[in-house]
Amino acid sequence: MNNQIYIVLAFFVTGICIGILFDIFRVTRKTFKTPNILIYIEDVLFWILTGILLLFTIFTFTTGEIRLYMIIILLLGSFIYFSIISKYFMLINSKILNFIKSTIIFILNPLKKLRKMKKFFKM
Repeated sequence: MNNQIYIVLAFFVTGICIGILFDIFRVTRKTFKTPNILIYIEDVLFWILTGILLLFTIFTFTTGEIRLYMIIILLLGSFIYFSIISKYFMLINSKILNFIKSTIIFILNPLKKLRKMKKFFKM
């Protein structure tokens, strides 16, 4: 019985972690304009990381057994994450990434101007 509680908790937390991983990719995609090929690479990377996380959870806590209740608990963890936590996580991470983006732009703008001046003086 005690082992079953650990399994339920592990799959619940794994569902939340998958939701967090999804939101990380979603926030970066909204903050930085990326070409389509990079979006495809991000999608493949998301599914690879999700698969690794699921396999790790399955083999660590159940020695490879998959039961229906595990899948239901995994989906429940994801559902609770997306319905309660996701909007706050997205808000905080978008503010952090926008700050990083504006800092990078602030640093790179003078460098771009110096480069243009260098080209101008070469003429």
